[in-house]
Amino acid sequence: MVNVLHIVLGLQVGGLEKFVLDLIDNYPPGIKTFIVCLEGNGELGKQYNLLEIVELHKEPGISLKIIQQLVAIIKELDIDIIHTHNPSPHFYGAIAGFLTRRPVIHTKHGRNYPTDNKKVLLNKISSLLTKKIVAVSRNAADVCLNVEKIPATKVTVILNGTDTNLFSPGGYESEKVQGSVRIGIVARLSGEKDHQTLLSACKLLANQTTDFHLEIIGDGPLRGSLEKSVETLGLDTHVSFSGMRHDVPKLLCQLDIFVLSSTTEGISLTLLEAMATELPIVATNVGGNPEVVIDGETGYLVSSQNPEEMAKKLLLLINDKNLRRKMGEKGRERVIANFSIKETARKYEELYCSVLSKR
Repeated sequence: MVNVLHIVLGLQVGGLEKFVLDLIDNYPPGIKTFIVCLEGNGELGKQYNLLEIVELHKEPGISLKIIQQLVAIIKELDIDIIHTHNPSPHFYGAIAGFLTRRPVIHTKHGRNYPTDNKKVLLNKISSLLTKKIVAVSRNAADVCLNVEKIPATKVTVILNGTDTNLFSPGGYESEKVQGSVRIGIVARLSGEKDHQTLLSACKLLANQTTDFHLEIIGDGPLRGSLEKSVETLGLDTHVSFSGMRHDVPKLLCQLDIFVLSSTTEGISLTLLEAMATELPIVATNVGGNPEVVIDGETGYLVSSQNPEEMAKKLLLLINDKNLRRKMGEKGRERVIANFSIKETARKYEELYCSVLSKR
């Protein structure tokens, strides 16, 4: 039995947090898992009752107390592998691993702001005390190697995965909404998701067709300003806000097109989920998105912060139902072949065993 401790900031609703829980649920037999949230539990954590989640309620700033608490937890639970997610958990987990002589694996879920010199330095320091850095995309691996200058022997790529049984086109066929072509985005309402560009694209679309409706699924600090933008742009009849939802598989089955307007991404889980549901994609050509979406085959890649290009590609899909179907089918085939959560979990198990064998 291998005891694995996952360290995260919290378990709010987000792709990273959902991935951690999906990974734990799909581990092969022989792995026992524990979770520590440096801060609070979060909405996802409150719903997850398959194992105990420890909250440390970390205050802002560097905390020696948190390091002491992690060291005590690692010893008490007889942890074999420390697995961290995001820069702050990486920093604390790496130090705790050094003090307890436990190997640390860190998953780099995105680019982690390679232009921020302080964060790059923090990642470099943490990586010195880390056995393996797992990049979720080749783009993220490139940042590790060429920006943070992490030795290539420490860096490996394991692509994110999703549950293609949970996310499938056949689960909620009766829920399909008739009428306008339904476009959807599932993302936190925060700056890096750039919903504003999507709304600008919808304004351009509204000048060319009335046959569409955008559903914005998710919540976040920018909801108020985005709602004002909808009103200012005169898109009230074309755009609706669904807020945070726990029935995303059902909601995706009600859509005809999935759109992602982010300015930065790792391997987006919502992108994988939408493709598994046989939705054609319009996504920005950033981060790991081009490693998921095959431009012209499973959807379209567009420049970030370019509403004109986004509107043009959305209009192509709105006007061609057969194209939507073909791209959707190709997308699901691609996810099944390359982005299965079971395969992702198996590769992490192999990595754990490899690291432990070299202790």
